[in-house]
Amino acid sequence: MRHTRDEPVELALARPVRTIAEAQGLPGGTAWEPKWDGMRVLALADGAATALRSRHAEDLTAAFPEVVAAVAAQVPAGSVLDGELVVRRSGRLDFGALQHRLATRRTAGYAARHAPAEYLAFDVLRREETDLRDRPFLDRRMGLEELAAGWSAPLTLSPLTGDPDTAARWFRDLAGTGVDGLVAKGLEQPYRGGARDWLKVKHRSVVDLVATAVTGPVEQPHALLLALPVDGQLVPVGRSRPVGAVAGLALGRVLAPAGSAVATSGPSSAVATEIAPLVVEVSADVRWSRGALAGPAQFLRARPELHPTEVAGATGS
Repeated sequence: MRHTRDEPVELALARPVRTIAEAQGLPGGTAWEPKWDGMRVLALADGAATALRSRHAEDLTAAFPEVVAAVAAQVPAGSVLDGELVVRRSGRLDFGALQHRLATRRTAGYAARHAPAEYLAFDVLRREETDLRDRPFLDRRMGLEELAAGWSAPLTLSPLTGDPDTAARWFRDLAGTGVDGLVAKGLEQPYRGGARDWLKVKHRSVVDLVATAVTGPVEQPHALLLALPVDGQLVPVGRSRPVGAVAGLALGRVLAPAGSAVATSGPSSAVATEIAPLVVEVSADVRWSRGALAGPAQFLRARPELHPTEVAGATGS
């Protein structure tokens, strides 16, 4: 059946594991890909009607005209790609620049020239109206490589390896370029939307937590109170270091107050304002001490594209 721009497509997901060794033994053998620091996006190729959709079905088409044009010109109509939208600056991925592109859609042409985006495709769900989701990942990957043989920038094929040593090297060496880990897939796995069949290994010092309250004004918070989802509840695990003035202003734009001021406890007690739960990425010592972080976390960025239920709960102490 022919797809349309508005047809919902549920994305396959990954669950976290702690080490590369834990990601081995998937059905048919394990293959690894870099976990790009960008935005998960579906590319729906359909000539002049080509569209980009976020993981939550937001229409991103107008924000990235250079990517849309490349998909329309280089991908057969009726095809759907799964991949990551990124912006590179000074040899590394720049998530902040990507977010800026989303905020400047009215000047998307100018932004495309000064902060061009790249689409890193890692799966193909449909090829020329043929649904491939029930086929093994190895078959889909071979089909994707055929499609990508003639691509040019800004379309790129995301690299893949079945060698654990190469995966370990990527995990180590690509960290400095903005890649924040690996995704592991079984070569015999179909593409199951909504299922966490894939595995992801993130650098131990970078984790996703849920901000539930802030100290200071919501418009420019001073610090964040952090939690993890455990059995359907958000359980406090600690707080962040001071966010900083510039980062606080940017963060304030995506925060929404959700309650009255509450008192916090601990050596740096303060009055905090509850907010609508927001996933944030932090750099932290992830050793758990009685169910809490061993020390304050360093705020890195907001992840409004993620739902708090997508954050992994505590698994040990």
